[in-house]
Amino acid sequence: MEREARKKLQALEELLDSWKSVAVGYSGGVDSTFLAAVCARAVPSRAVLMHIETPFSATPELVSVERAAESGQAAFGLPLIAVPLDPFSLENVVRNDENRCYYCKRAGFSAILAEARARGIEVVVDGSNADDAGDYRPGMRALEELGVRSPLLETGWHKDEERALLREWGIPVWGMPAGACLATRIPCGEPLTERKLAAVRACEDYLHEHGLHQVRARLIEGSLQVEVSSEDLRVLASAGDPADASSGSSAPHEKGAWHGEGTPSEEGARRVALPKEMRAHLAGCVDGEVNPYVALYSKGSMNR
Repeated sequence: MEREARKKLQALEELLDSWKSVAVGYSGGVDSTFLAAVCARAVPSRAVLMHIETPFSATPELVSVERAAESGQAAFGLPLIAVPLDPFSLENVVRNDENRCYYCKRAGFSAILAEARARGIEVVVDGSNADDAGDYRPGMRALEELGVRSPLLETGWHKDEERALLREWGIPVWGMPAGACLATRIPCGEPLTERKLAAVRACEDYLHEHGLHQVRARLIEGSLQVEVSSEDLRVLASAGDPADASSGSSAPHEKGAWHGEGTPSEEGARRVALPKEMRAHLAGCVDGEVNPYVALYSKGSMNR
């Protein structure tokens, strides 16, 4: 462990130790898993994990939580408490306007706070970190209003640092792709439905099963747009339809164009198509059209 990481870890452990008891909002992703692991090291008898059970959670996070529930080792020996939430019953969430994340986060952590108070727990924390500070995140406003603490953010942790320590500690979640709730796959302003999110989940699960790592399946006016990482694009390029390579490096930058790590004008830009068999399966999942070209996934604000 590097010196800087050691100092940050000490600061984080001291902050956690300053509270009589703590409940971690646990999603199963990298950030909350790292925070849970540190709690297990620093305050094992004073920490619990609370997981919001919601259909908005993506499958990789759900699998991580299920493993934690089934194995004491995966849960770091901390109690794991399920907190149910039906976001489809919340009009402000289903409307899916620019404040959807705020209303959803407030509802979820209000439920966690109520459970924590019933158990006499002093502090509720979440896994927001220093990477989140410069992003547009309405949900963070809800956390501030509710008095939820963000110890990773307060002690300056970044996700790559968390991954490094999780890997050093032998915790498999270190390699989990960055996640975001399934509601982010539907454009802001388009109402959320159970059917839409079920279709998104089916598409992403299928793509994960076929070896793709960082995946977003976005439903835009009933049409599916697949986004993947640059590494996954290379995988698809090797399996794609040869005819789609005909555009060469002069291909215009449009939806679905791959420009690697650089800009659309750089030499080597080309288009990558979904293999026909994969495209046909996805069309069945969404019962609609599928954009044949894959887009490069990029971190955004409302659509992560």
